[in-house]
Amino acid sequence: MKPHFVLAIAALAATPVFATSVYHPSAVQEEGVVFAPDHLGNTVSREAVRNTVLAAQKDGSLQWISRGYPATYPLVKGPALSKTRDQVQQELQAAKSSPVTRDGMRDMGGEAGWVNATQLP
Repeated sequence: MKPHFVLAIAALAATPVFATSVYHPSAVQEEGVVFAPDHLGNTVSREAVRNTVLAAQKDGSLQWISRGYPATYPLVKGPALSKTRDQVQQELQAAKSSPVTRDGMRDMGGEAGWVNATQLP
């Protein structure tokens, strides 16, 4: 190997990596370096970060963000409940009295599981 290649490799290996640089050595050696686009020089003030964190605390999304979920996770609305408890209880009683589903399946329980009701003896 030529000496100037060895010097170039040694110079690159000795270069310190700071958060201000865009490329960082990867933890996986096969990848070489990793591009970090958030280190391109975004100048976000401390006050802007503080306000963002306070807003996330108020709407409840901070607890999800800190656990790795997307910021919209708690903000996604669940389905609206359209039935009362009594209606659900009546449906349960009807299902128990007629255990065949709309598509003709019936739960036999155990290993048999769901079978087509038209095939039953």
